[in-house]
Amino acid sequence: MSRAKWALAVGVLSVSFPAILVRYADAPALVVAFWRKALAACILVPPALLQARRTPVKVFSGTPPLWGSLAGLFLALHFASWFVSLEMTTVASSVVLVCTGPIWTAVMGRLFLKERISRRGIAAIAISIAGVALIASGDWGVGPESLMGDLLAIFAAVFAAAYLTLGRHVKDRLPLMQWLLGVYAVCVVFLSLGILGTGTPFTGYGAVTWLMFLLLALIPSSLGHNMLNYAVRYMEAYKVNIGILTEPIISTVLAAILFAEMPGPWFYAGALLTLGGVWLALKAPAAEHLPSETANGCV
Repeated sequence: MSRAKWALAVGVLSVSFPAILVRYADAPALVVAFWRKALAACILVPPALLQARRTPVKVFSGTPPLWGSLAGLFLALHFASWFVSLEMTTVASSVVLVCTGPIWTAVMGRLFLKERISRRGIAAIAISIAGVALIASGDWGVGPESLMGDLLAIFAAVFAAAYLTLGRHVKDRLPLMQWLLGVYAVCVVFLSLGILGTGTPFTGYGAVTWLMFLLLALIPSSLGHNMLNYAVRYMEAYKVNIGILTEPIISTVLAAILFAEMPGPWFYAGALLTLGGVWLALKAPAAEHLPSETANGCV
């Protein structure tokens, strides 16, 4: 297995823990996201500074638009829109719609990175999303349906796709640690604006909640997102996004072990479909690059 695939595996396992850790964090969702990324940015400072000795820091340099700022904005918008979506629509609707991310990364890869996906890759996207829909089917009808919440979940998927696409776009231009530090810093700024706008306190939480903030920064962000950003530099963004679709499976297994929350019968069929789609995606040939004259532009 290549390093990129190992990084994807470690990244997906790591980003499966937030659903568990958030259960122990007694704080609003935006505050959890803020401290998760703020502490993760602090953790990245030492390696980014060491890397900067060899390569000048240039995350915010170059011709506009500034890729680091855009990626940080997209990441913050992903968190904000998804969290609000979960409050406005059913869990199932939100999960299924936010998991359309591979479709958007495939579209963005073709439009902006000139990457043409194979038929096997398209089939893998369809199979994986069908699997996630089956996993979420047990939650259909929980809470009132809301069109706005569904739209926000789609926006969350698009923002996540844009964040990963930009990470792939700069893979040969910016060192990974410097890129991530800049992206996280911008994300924290925008999340803080959202918190200030809602009048939510930044502090005043218990010791257990602060421990969860730190663990969220260490596991899903510092390890998980870093590994995913490493993987997306060596494989197409849609493949990384499909890999992330196994997160509900791992989270469900962890919840069954830790909280005795046993999944319904549709979970097992959905898990098999999702895993089959991921396997098909990783076995798909690398995306072909379209000739420059047929491309619609570049990010």
